[in-house]
Amino acid sequence: MKECPRCGGDAVPDPEHERVLCCLSCWHTWALPRSCPGFLPRLMPALRVLGESRKLNC
Repeated sequence: MKECPRCGGDAVPDPEHERVLCCLSCWHTWALPRSCPGFLPRLMPALRVLGESRKLNC
């Protein structure tokens, strides 16, 4: 298992997205870098975090 950069909790691969990790404690998601330095699949995790922050601001 990996460690979450936000809270330090355990992280597992996200079942919905390839090469994305999800924290089991705070549900923070982030993408793992590919071997190609120009491509990082961050759109879906970024949209999920954006959606969560919008719910908190309401």
